[in-house]
Amino acid sequence: MFTQIGSRLEHFVEEKTKADKILDARGWSCPWCILKAESLLRLMEPGKVLEVLVTDPQIIRDLPSVLRQSNDQLIKVDQQRELYRLYVRRGEQKLSGA
Repeated sequence: MFTQIGSRLEHFVEEKTKADKILDARGWSCPWCILKAESLLRLMEPGKVLEVLVTDPQIIRDLPSVLRQSNDQLIKVDQQRELYRLYVRRGEQKLSGA
């Protein structure tokens, strides 16, 4: 499945996605929802999935670049009217100084 994000298309794995943890950030504006998502992801084990519920479409444009700096991966985006469900898989931690 391909999804329009900003000016480019992103490919997401088409799968039934089960979240291990849910962040309900509806009504929050960017960057607060991203900061909270990052905070929760740091507490999760690699491979676990965080579902983020948001209403601010700015997160769709900003989150992928934030995730590229970590090892986490946006695996799916669902939109239902003004509600966005983003599924982020926690990646392996990068080793510092290695």
